[in-house]
Amino acid sequence: MRSRPAMARSMTKTMQLEVLTPDEVVLNADVEAIRVQLADGWWGLLPGHAPFLAHVVAGIMLYRRQGNTRYVALYQGTLEVQRRPAGPDRVLVLTAAAEEGEDLATLAQALEDQRARLAKITQEAHIEFTRARMALERALHEARELAPLGLG
Repeated sequence: MRSRPAMARSMTKTMQLEVLTPDEVVLNADVEAIRVQLADGWWGLLPGHAPFLAHVVAGIMLYRRQGNTRYVALYQGTLEVQRRPAGPDRVLVLTAAAEEGEDLATLAQALEDQRARLAKITQEAHIEFTRARMALERALHEARELAPLGLG
């Protein structure tokens, strides 16, 4: 016969899904089910799933919350299913980048917005790098000119 905590855990209808990047908490919600692509194929996770740790490949993770399916685009990472003695089980996803959306069109737009934002940041970084390189080259040139005068 099962103990009371084991029975209570098996009757839990949700689990806590957390998706974290180094910059932000992308998602922290109670969900009923998760579908995620791991290195060995698609996995389905329901409340009460056995604890485990796995590598997540880049792609789309689906989850169901209050009967509605939602999506998270993930750039690979790590997934851990954790059992907790009090409260719902926890599924923790650690990834370098992620975007969440209510449907695939919203998710596609969020990814395009992120791509444009990163392209702008990349361009600004290139400009700053070029300015720094030119300033360094100028300083080196001036140092070479001053060296024969004993000032360098």
